[in-house]
Amino acid sequence: MKDVTDTQTAAELLVGCLEANGVTCAFGVPGEETTDLIAAIDKSGIRFVLCRHEQSAAFMASVHGRLTGNPAICLSTLGPGATNLVTGVADAMLDHVPLIAITGQGARSRLGRESHQIIDLEALFAPVTKLSRTLMVADEIPQVVAEAVRLSKINKPGAVHLSLPEDLAEMPTHAEPFVAPPPAEVRPAADAVIRSARLLANAKRPLIVAGHGIIRAGVADRVRALAESLSAPVVTTFMAKGVLSPGHPLSLHSVGQPERELASEAFDLSDLIIAIGFDPVEYPVSNVSVGGKTPVLEISDVASTVDVDWPVKAALTGGLTHCIDVLTKATAKRPAQRWFKDLQRRIDASLAGESTAMDAASIAPSDICRAISETLRESDILLSGVGLHKLWVARNVQARRAGQIIIPNGLAGMGLALPGAIEAARLLDEGRVIAVCGDGDFLMNVQEMETAARLCAPVTVLIWEDGGYGLIDEKQPGSRAFSFGNPDWESLARSFGWVYHDIQSHGRLAPALLAAADVAVPTLLRVSVDYSADGGMPSVT
Repeated sequence: MKDVTDTQTAAELLVGCLEANGVTCAFGVPGEETTDLIAAIDKSGIRFVLCRHEQSAAFMASVHGRLTGNPAICLSTLGPGATNLVTGVADAMLDHVPLIAITGQGARSRLGRESHQIIDLEALFAPVTKLSRTLMVADEIPQVVAEAVRLSKINKPGAVHLSLPEDLAEMPTHAEPFVAPPPAEVRPAADAVIRSARLLANAKRPLIVAGHGIIRAGVADRVRALAESLSAPVVTTFMAKGVLSPGHPLSLHSVGQPERELASEAFDLSDLIIAIGFDPVEYPVSNVSVGGKTPVLEISDVASTVDVDWPVKAALTGGLTHCIDVLTKATAKRPAQRWFKDLQRRIDASLAGESTAMDAASIAPSDICRAISETLRESDILLSGVGLHKLWVARNVQARRAGQIIIPNGLAGMGLALPGAIEAARLLDEGRVIAVCGDGDFLMNVQEMETAARLCAPVTVLIWEDGGYGLIDEKQPGSRAFSFGNPDWESLARSFGWVYHDIQSHGRLAPALLAAADVAVPTLLRVSVDYSADGGMPSVT
């Protein structure tokens, strides 16, 4: 027990509990109601990164969770600071990323009353978190924090939210941190293994659908081994790119386009879907199962909800490592299969060939993606923003390893790539981080250019400029009502201390990407994209 003279504030206790439970960094914008909390962080071993907008703080914490598997803090004050966090928190929740949102709040005596900047933050965050809680008593902090961190990481990870009233933050307490015990390993039941093996044995054209859960669990090598043993082709979601390397004989690349695409024809050909680590937010289940007609063998850490369009005939539920291992051992090795080869040739052909002359100033999206793929090293990380460029990146950029490409696809909120790249660069030991943004996406959080410069983050941002919301233009042909102007990119970059290069021809794109890899400060590259050269949306034929 602590001596009566050895007290701490509730804010210091909260920070101590987070640190004891493995939290190492926080991102945020300070406010009056978080003064004690910021002071406590400054005295702790948790690193605080000052951001220029709370949404960016949440996106940075989200990318930290994606890359490490551990939650980081995104911090804001009450009222508008808290509402600014919501988009980034919801992004982490729908993409199943561990994250801890902490908001300041007015004094407890003001809660439930009409008062300046007071809104019900617990209710605000409840729909986009696994837990939303207003701390009311100092002694409850150790238990609540341990449970919050545990919930953020277990099963399908996600966001949690804690709100700390300013009067509670400064109160003395003798409570001590509590660390939640690690979760027990869950292994699939024996009868489930038998059912799964029988279902697979009867299938003539099994197809593996690889989802983001594979990346979270770090089991891409096991999925690859299972696919090779079964001679089963693999199609990945946007968020699972890289499970198979480019050119692998079983790769059917990725699915996720809003309209029918070549890779989705595999669903029509298959007689069994083996869904591994697949989250329904990644792609409509009705598309995968062909309207509920194709049976599903589900391998997941958490059983899916009942859905008429998701006919699960057998399921292995538990740690993906154990589930894949037992299924591999329970099934016989199959000879090479040919049923998908014609489709594979057509997909590969659709990704080949150039559309842009080397001296052209505006470049087809497929050629931009090809330049990225050719210059991307295995040690690099690529983050995509959201917009029409995301669909091209998801379809055409080739990942050299699992988890190399981060594509937000659950909430699919614009503005993640720039702030996310800053945190990715901080975590990366070698290689570079490249953020691919549309001009609309980039300007959503352009203020974080200052954060990147202040932190000397060696990020490369490649802006695809088309002067509008390209995806909306595709959905509303003939309308330019949503076109917009852009800043002088060079002046913008220089004003924040960034290096700038204007890509004035197709032939200069790859060399500029290679040169940016060796620059130790933030670099902005601008390229004029000609979506019409490739038909606008990624090809469906």
